[in-house]
Amino acid sequence: MKQKILKKKYDEILKVAQTATGRKETVSLLHKAEKIRSKIIKKVRHRCHKCNGYGYRRTSIDGAKTCLNCFGKGYIVNNPQNNYDL
Repeated sequence: MKQKILKKKYDEILKVAQTATGRKETVSLLHKAEKIRSKIIKKVRHRCHKCNGYGYRRTSIDGAKTCLNCFGKGYIVNNPQNNYDL
């Protein structure tokens, strides 16, 4: 799916989840939203140019430190997601 369609679906599911009455219904909607969010993240993440996607940088032969550019993830998200309060 295209990214605009995924974002639109993600927003719709979160709006429905805010108005849901039952716990099971809310949890299932949030799981669906998480699956869509992970698809969005996979399409917009790029490999970190400082650590080359490893998540850590070598300081010496025996030592390594966490890359502070990507915070140890190995990738950088281009467009940060909106935070929703549920």
